[in-house]
Amino acid sequence: FGPDLVMLGPEEEFTVLKLSGGRPKEPGKIKSLCLSLGPDFMTDLVQVETSDHARLSLQLAYSWFFDCPHGDVDAATKVFNVSNFVGDACSAIASRVRGAVAGEPFDTFHRNSSSIIQAAVFGINRDTGRPNPRLEFKNNRLVVTSVDIQGVEPVDPRTREALMKSVQLAIEITTKSQEA
Repeated sequence: FGPDLVMLGPEEEFTVLKLSGGRPKEPGKIKSLCLSLGPDFMTDLVQVETSDHARLSLQLAYSWFFDCPHGDVDAATKVFNVSNFVGDACSAIASRVRGAVAGEPFDTFHRNSSSIIQAAVFGINRDTGRPNPRLEFKNNRLVVTSVDIQGVEPVDPRTREALMKSVQLAIEITTKSQEA
């Protein structure tokens, strides 16, 4: 696999890949003739709501690759089973994250956001009680290996103000305890 010179027959044509792009993901934003097997990353904006109705916008980044051993033609063919793997993966991950966040109050999510999202995306290993190391999409051999939270912003302006006040209060309490 890799860059190669290919001579198309008279009945053959290129297939243009139409992938989701932008933040949040929109179908058909990226058009390409080649597909990288990775490793690579993609980012997405995910709107979530906590159990106490705080609406947040999460910017998440996912590291991924296609598990396609060199020379395995069957595996390489599976890579193309999903026409828009970016949109498919981002939708599946966003759904998992929304479900997990909806079960948590804002304060709990704010303190443990990384572990909540890791558990939601990768699932929990029954033997170790820790998140699994990867998320595999078996239909096209896509493997997601990490999720990074790049940003968390309240959607509602009142929630944003309350959060800023909470952070300021925490800073003042910490400062006063250090001065004493």
